[in-house]
This record gives sequence, structure tokens and C-alpha cells, in this order.
Amino acid sequence: MDRRELLKIMAVTASSSVALPKSVFARIGETFDPSQLTFFRPSQRKQVAILAEAIIPKTDTPGAIEAGVPGWIELLVKDCLEPEDQDIITQGLAQIMKSCVKQTSKAMDKLNPEEQVTFLTNYHEQTLLKREQLIKAGSPQRKTFLHQFKELTKFCYVNSEIGATQAFDFTLVPGKWIPDMPLKPGMKPYSM
Repeated sequence: MDRRELLKIMAVTASSSVALPKSVFARIGETFDPSQLTFFRPSQRKQVAILAEAIIPKTDTPGAIEAGVPGWIELLVKDCLEPEDQDIITQGLAQIMKSCVKQTSKAMDKLNPEEQVTFLTNYHEQTLLKREQLIKAGSPQRKTFLHQFKELTKFCYVNSEIGATQAFDFTLVPGKWIPDMPLKPGMKPYSM
């Protein structure tokens, strides 16, 4: 398993606690209708695609773009998130793209995959530090942009047909649960 494949699996499974509104679970079961993509401006739509693909890149399995993640993120942000959480996403998109150019002298889509991972890791650590400082100062804080965006990306990917059938092995009834089942090289994890 190469480094990018490992990063993809880590992105999908790490911190898998999904704290999304219940309405998201109902919405994801509907048929995707591209005509409903009315929330983001075209530039924001492009930023969502760049960031989602950086989080779950194409390797020997499809990435976020092929799985339709950017469109679903837009629908879920529009229809399921509270206005405060929508603001976190829209303002966060602009901020992360500006920070990328400021820190790397390149736009995110111009960074190679390793540079994207390095930038996103550093950005995440910086925002967590700022959040902790604000909490200590007595200011209640909502989730950070990158945390919320990663949750949406993971959720949309694992619930897509491509994610569930090509990136994971889907077993309707997997049989007994073996908590320490050894994985063989190249073996896919199971989707739920």
C-alpha cells in the first residue's frame, strides 16, 4: 500500500465521529440533482472540489471528485447546516485558500499531493491552537472549518456508490465481527 492510499484510508477513517445534523442522513439517501447546486459561487465550487480531492485523492481507487463529493457537500451545506455552520464553510474556504498562497506562495491546486498534506496538517494545527486559546479566554467556539469540512468530505465519500463499492468492500452481512482481524496487503477495509 503506497503512502497516498494510506493517507486516503486515514482521511476516511480517522476521527470518524460524525457530528452532522440528522437531516444530512436523510438527504444523502436522495437522488443527486445537479440543478440544486445553487449555494456556492463558481469560485467556491472549484475550491470545494480542490479541497475535497486533497483530503481524499484519487489513487488506485477513485477520489472525492469521482465520487461526487463536491456536489453533495454543496447540497448538504445548503439544506442541512445551520446558518452559523454555513458561514464557517463559506468563510473558511476563502481563508484556507488565502492562507495556502500566503504560506506556500502557490494556490492549493498547484501544490503536489505531499505539499497539500503538509499544508493541510499545519493549517489544521494552527486553527486548533487558535480555537483552544479562544476557549481558554472564555469565548465559546464552534468547530473549525477544516474539521467540519473533513467530516462532510468523509461522510459524502463513504456514502457514495463509488466510495462504498470501489474504495471499500461492501458486504451486506459480513458475518461475525472479528475485532483484531489481520489485514493482508492490498485488502480493502469494509464499508457499513
